Amino acid sequence: MLILKNRALGLSLLATAVFGITLASCSDDDPNPPAKRSKEYPLTVSTGTGGGKVTLQELTDSTFTMTIRIDKSTKDTTYNFVLFNGTKDTTVLDTFHLVKTVKSATTGAPVEAKWENVKQITIGETTKKWNYDSVLKYRAFARVAFVDKGATVKDSVVAIGNIGSAQ
Repeated sequence: MLILKNRALGLSLLATAVFGITLASCSDDDPNPPAKRSKEYPLTVSTGTGGGKVTLQELTDSTFTMTIRIDKSTKDTTYNFVLFNGTKDTTVLDTFHLVKTVKSATTGAPVEAKWENVKQITIGETTKKWNYDSVLKYRAFARVAFVDKGATVKDSVVAIGNIGSAQ
């Protein structure tokens, strides 16, 4: 009888230990949270593909980050990373967000601009909630250009591509 009690006690301690380990492994502080959704859109240059890309990454707090990257840059050139309404083939440029202006420190290296932790956006006079799914449904294009402020001001497109539902 004593042997059965000791075995029963041993099994219950083992079950408690296994339960405790299992419970601890389900912590919210997990350093490897489940992967969220992401999407990439190619940017093209006048010679074809290879201009860069736009990457959307959904974050765990229902926000998203957009990264616009060009593959090659020229030292001391300032690039404007801009989002427009419509498609890249439109003749009227209707800006809805200037992501960032970045000055390249080297020649030939990639340059990128990030729009991080986006929760809302103002388009015209209206501010509205914006999330990863909103971007996928929105008809827009990304355009990277530099402004040459020489004798005449010239806006030169470096890379361009449709995003969201314009794809």
